Amino acid sequence: MSENGTTQRMSSGSPSAESSKALRWGKLALLAAVIGGAAFGAQRLGFFDLRDPQRLAAAIRHVRQVRFIEPLFVIAYGIIASLGLPAFPLTLAGGAIFGLALGSSLSWLGALLGASGAYALARVLGRDAIHGLLGKLGGKLDALGERHGFTTILRLRLVPVMPFNVLSLASGIAGVPYREFLAGTALGIIPGTIIYTYFADSLVAGVSGAGHTAFVRATLAAVLLLAVSFVPALVRRMRRRPSEKQ
Repeated sequence: MSENGTTQRMSSGSPSAESSKALRWGKLALLAAVIGGAAFGAQRLGFFDLRDPQRLAAAIRHVRQVRFIEPLFVIAYGIIASLGLPAFPLTLAGGAIFGLALGSSLSWLGALLGASGAYALARVLGRDAIHGLLGKLGGKLDALGERHGFTTILRLRLVPVMPFNVLSLASGIAGVPYREFLAGTALGIIPGTIIYTYFADSLVAGVSGAGHTAFVRATLAAVLLLAVSFVPALVRRMRRRPSEKQ
């Protein structure tokens, strides 16, 4: 066996390599524990009951007169979304409490804080272990995230085929640059946030057909913005064609 091969085997099996591997998996286990613990605590506290319109309406009546409700709302929204919990009830609550303009703004800000928190958690605690598991594919995933980060995040936010918190966590693991992740999220969540805030009173009251109407309008707005996101690529392609002919 060559000296280089012996050295490589010794380094891969050295105590420092083993401790590094254990640290990576320990951080991943901590990430799972944080998300799982948050879900368990939310269940015990009755947070998931807020998906019921009557319970949500009762909670809204209870907090309307709380002092400094605006910053507290944004902070609560950010923490809840950071921990991977569904924040949609808070979007409806924001519309019912603050109205369209302020409610949309506060929910949008809270969603950005929550997305950033989930992204940071995944990047700090989960990225190393997942990349160690993927091997060379991890590097390809990084390159893909760096090349198409903004447009990918924007389109997935506009048409949410992937849950909001899952996309935030996946972006942190995949190495999408934070500025591109934040910009894509900030633009992509605008249609849904505004429309569901607008229909908040009807949705909280359980008005028949309100949820369907809000979903259709949010989808139409998202599809329109999604089409606009393809315009720069189409313009570049049209500019290339004349040069290629020459």
